[in-house]
Amino acid sequence: MSNEQLNIFESEYYEDPDTNQSNLEDLKFKVHTSLIYKLGEELIRSEVTALSELVKNAYDADSAYVELTVNPEYITEFNGKISFGEIIIKDEGCGMDKRDIINGWLTLSNSAKKQMKKDKKVTKKYERMPLGDKGLGRLAVQKLGRMMIMVTKKEKSDIEYTVTIPWGDFQKNTTLENVKVICTEKKVEENLEKGYTKIIIRDLVNPNLWNEEENINELERELSQTVSPFKKESNFYVFAKIGERNLDFSKISQEILDGAISKFNFTVTDEHIKLEGKFKLEFFLSKNNNFDISDDHLKEFLLTNKEKMNKYKIIENDLFSILFSEEFSFDDLSGFELHKDGKFMHPGKYSGEIYSYSFDENYLKGQVAKLNFKVIKGQVDFKNFIKNNYGIKVFRDDFAILPYGYGDGGDWLALNKSQSTQGSYYDLKNETVIGFIQLLGKESYKLRETTNREGLIEDEYYNNFYIINKFILKKINNHISKLRRGFIKYINMISHDINRADPLVSDHEIAVESLRRISDKSQKITKNIEDLSTKTAQSTNIISQVNTALNNIKSIDDQEKFLLEQLISKLNENIKITELVLKEAEYYLQEIQVIKGHLFTIEEDYSVMIGRMQELAELAGLGILSETLTHELYTLINNTKKNTANVISYYKKNYEPDKKIQQYFEYVRYSTDGMRKQLSHLSPNFRNVRTKKDRVKISDLLEKHHEFYIERAQKNDISIIIIHQDDFLLNVSVGMINQVLDNLYLNSEHWLLHAKRIGKIKELQFFLEVKDNGKIHVWDNGIGIDENIANEIFDPFISNKENGRGLGLYIVSQILDYHNCKIRLMRERNIFGKLYKFEIDLRKSLVHEEK
Repeated sequence: MSNEQLNIFESEYYEDPDTNQSNLEDLKFKVHTSLIYKLGEELIRSEVTALSELVKNAYDADSAYVELTVNPEYITEFNGKISFGEIIIKDEGCGMDKRDIINGWLTLSNSAKKQMKKDKKVTKKYERMPLGDKGLGRLAVQKLGRMMIMVTKKEKSDIEYTVTIPWGDFQKNTTLENVKVICTEKKVEENLEKGYTKIIIRDLVNPNLWNEEENINELERELSQTVSPFKKESNFYVFAKIGERNLDFSKISQEILDGAISKFNFTVTDEHIKLEGKFKLEFFLSKNNNFDISDDHLKEFLLTNKEKMNKYKIIENDLFSILFSEEFSFDDLSGFELHKDGKFMHPGKYSGEIYSYSFDENYLKGQVAKLNFKVIKGQVDFKNFIKNNYGIKVFRDDFAILPYGYGDGGDWLALNKSQSTQGSYYDLKNETVIGFIQLLGKESYKLRETTNREGLIEDEYYNNFYIINKFILKKINNHISKLRRGFIKYINMISHDINRADPLVSDHEIAVESLRRISDKSQKITKNIEDLSTKTAQSTNIISQVNTALNNIKSIDDQEKFLLEQLISKLNENIKITELVLKEAEYYLQEIQVIKGHLFTIEEDYSVMIGRMQELAELAGLGILSETLTHELYTLINNTKKNTANVISYYKKNYEPDKKIQQYFEYVRYSTDGMRKQLSHLSPNFRNVRTKKDRVKISDLLEKHHEFYIERAQKNDISIIIIHQDDFLLNVSVGMINQVLDNLYLNSEHWLLHAKRIGKIKELQFFLEVKDNGKIHVWDNGIGIDENIANEIFDPFISNKENGRGLGLYIVSQILDYHNCKIRLMRERNIFGKLYKFEIDLRKSLVHEEK
């Protein structure tokens, strides 16, 4: 138990009543008032939180609005002394009757809302799932004031109740039954159909708090965050007035959302994740690149890359220019928490939107002018609004679930961490996105809030909720990176000398070649500039002579006129030379601008490479470590086996046979043989032997692969089935081909176990079929390849695994490429309608034996 929990039970009060009159058959617990007071102090963080709790009570009461009024100047007499301040919270919800008051407000931790959630019920009018269910929200009152008067009437009732609770008495040195609650009732004749509740809080704990502008601003900001600013039409409105100031709970205007360079919508249903993205023309702009991009360029870009960009479409007559949409089945994702019966622990249906912005000055200037903002007055306002509202929030119906997207919990999905470690240079950044996830009350009951309403309980449902959102972000980042990198390559092609541009040359090679060429030209322009300086000096001297002549000669004869014309002609000639050189300089400056674009390409590619090199460095480090450890383990295993043999021999000579000791010796012998087997599989992969090519039969390779994995496969109930139509001899690096087979088997193993977990298959089978033409077919009887990544399966960093690096099949393709061989995903489909079979083409490594 923590110190904070212990503090709830601390009290200086001790009661020692006369027990002679006590009835032993009617004994009851007594509770000190400090327990209730300290419980409220622990659960309600601040006055703002307290007001938020009372606002949520109005929401749970199915009211269309809540009206909050704080009057710090209010003065009244209470308990024989002057008290200051008044807070009124009023709604027109369902109201309360005598039963609700006694069993609800006056019985702590007894809440009908909890039963509603359990029964998956929602409110009658607006179909809301109650926000509260702990029966502790009423403790918010004590954080605000010492006296509460509640006036309430149940809908369709003619009885109004007034409840007076002296919350200040809970700080007295007494027990709970000594705090008197007064309840009166009266009959009303009007508005019988309506229900209502009005809470009046007086003798405020800190009335001066509400006189300070800073605190009022904080309340306005907090309540703005509490109630979703994204919903344009709501069935719940908050009206608040602090002193003379009406609080403004402004919505995030459509013009702000229209200012994004890209936006993404997603919906999570019972079976699928649906994702849609849109990109503006400005999304494709790059820093230091002055290339003028048009919609025609985007069309040409997609057309020339139609195989890789087949998911994207041009949008006509829209703020955004390019659209993609795709759908993912939960069956194609791994890492989820499952029920014991294998069913997916679905967190509930929900949707979300993410808007991504750019702080580039040129973009901001164009956007503010282009969209003709009404609320935003300029670039500074635009940037400030984003800085004040960035992050991805979570709302249940109209209300925010803190701290997601706010304060310390702002980057709860680790956007910045992803971008700086294993992500791409282009990934979404927390500081430049505005977004939200909208939970539907009646669909999200499995995602439960903590007792103090600060976050969701991190159980299996929350874990799946988090995994889904991380997967969505991963897919969004993949699209962003693919479009940006692809378009930069396209621009480099068309902005340079297109007749000499080679589409097979990499960005870095183009950039280096451009730098060399411009470097040579820069020497020429330097010489021209020097000549220009000389000519300019001559012109200056000539002009000086003309001025002198004009000043000294009063009348100009023909000879003098001829001389003057000669001087002017020379001057004009020099000026023309100057103009030509300036034009040439202008041309070279344009070339330099192209180089800037290439330099930006290098800069961005380098940033991406650094992030990815961290991943590859980890793998390389593991490889070096495994090589070192293998050498040491070989020595240890050999010594262990030798020493064990000596001990067995010594034992047999000197002691009677013992079954348990003999079993132990057999276990040691079995374990050392098993470790030697594992190490022998690793050793061909080490640097000193992996590039060495040997002649080996494919049947031998596959048999050793089978022997190595058979025990592991049996533990997982996987059958490894090898089909031989032929046998052939290869000249390959055994270690590298082992790595190909390893990656393919381990990938199948992961997805076979996943398919079994979700109940799609019962028998698990992995197939290796040797064809008669130097090819191998590899497949399993699992679900197959997700259609969304089927065309990119061999690209790096493409994976549907929860923490998958997406390097396995990429490494396979690179290893086979090293051998002038290749791998492809065949077009054949399995019983689930998906591509599933790989073909390894080893014909370029065949050894044709002489007959």
